[in-house]
Amino acid sequence: MVAGLRTSLQIGLLSAVILTSGCVSNSQSGLYGGNFDHEEAAKTRMSLGLTYLQNNNYTQAKKNLDKALEFNPRSADVQYAMAYYYQLVGDNYRAEEFYETAIDLAPNNGDIANSYGAFKCQNGDYEKAKTYFFDAINNRLYANAAQTYENLALCAQSQGEIDEAINYFQEALKHQPARGKSLFLLSELYTVSQQWALAESTLRKYERVAKVTPDSLWLAYEIAKGKGDLETAKGYGEMMMSLFPESELTKRYVIQRESMQSRVVKTVKSAQPQEAANKSAMKEAEKDGLDHSNPNTETSVNDDGAEFQKASSDKGSSGNLVTAKGNTVDKEQNTEISAQSDKFHVVKEGENLYRISLLHNIKIATLREWNNLNNTGAIIAGQTIWLVPPSMQEE
Repeated sequence: MVAGLRTSLQIGLLSAVILTSGCVSNSQSGLYGGNFDHEEAAKTRMSLGLTYLQNNNYTQAKKNLDKALEFNPRSADVQYAMAYYYQLVGDNYRAEEFYETAIDLAPNNGDIANSYGAFKCQNGDYEKAKTYFFDAINNRLYANAAQTYENLALCAQSQGEIDEAINYFQEALKHQPARGKSLFLLSELYTVSQQWALAESTLRKYERVAKVTPDSLWLAYEIAKGKGDLETAKGYGEMMMSLFPESELTKRYVIQRESMQSRVVKTVKSAQPQEAANKSAMKEAEKDGLDHSNPNTETSVNDDGAEFQKASSDKGSSGNLVTAKGNTVDKEQNTEISAQSDKFHVVKEGENLYRISLLHNIKIATLREWNNLNNTGAIIAGQTIWLVPPSMQEE
């Protein structure tokens, strides 16, 4: 989530600043003469600095940005570029100072307001972030409202505000109907909230403007499963195996498919001795003249599979399963556990709780409960997310 905001920030900054800087040149006429143009020199140095920054050469980036600031400290673009540099290197205090100065120098600059909003959201200040995002959107001269609404949606999603995020993605698509990233992320949120028809129609729109990827096929697979269309889901899974055999999502599908097949085989095998035992019991009952028309009448069979079948048929008033040992297991939780094979997930850069919930087919509320997460569900790269309840977690 934070990575998504950072990417939007980088694209917005580079496009806005480099375009105003013109071509990069080290041989500007008069650069060292009496007619030295501080403003043009600052633009050139800033453009060089941002180019170095884009290529991860932080030393040269800092040298050129410092020169740009020396040549024209009253330039909002230079202040903005310095803010971005300090944001990338993790010096949020200095980044904040430069953003504030840039806003003061150019209060009507929508690009700066948008980027400052992304910075605020990245640091957990959701309300302030919204203020700056809307400052950008409400600027009549600002041309990137779709991107800012998308940033708003990402920010709301990072705070667990799914309904708000959906609304902002919808607004982004009003400004730019073929915006692939917004279409895909909106499809994800519809899937998370189990709005299957909307998820499917939105994903179809995404597929018309973007290439097929493991992520899009996995989402189509999840949507088909959610609709109960297992044949279509299988088709998407097989397509993943054909087009992207090395993808981690393809491997996840293979594990799920094998797990499902294994459970089907076990169910059939365990049902066979139960069926035979029931037939035998019925014959004995006929001899004794007993009435076995009552469906609640059960036969205890000394067989592990049959005993499991008997225990699984016992339900409490809440509809929970009661095992042979008398323990109660929530049906929904049991389904979620059996649908995945890993006990934990290590968060990767750019992942969020919603994507992890989709990946492992576990509800967000369940993940929050199992991992003692607050309502925002905020997570960071490298964090371990348990995919099983506390009773099954190991230190």
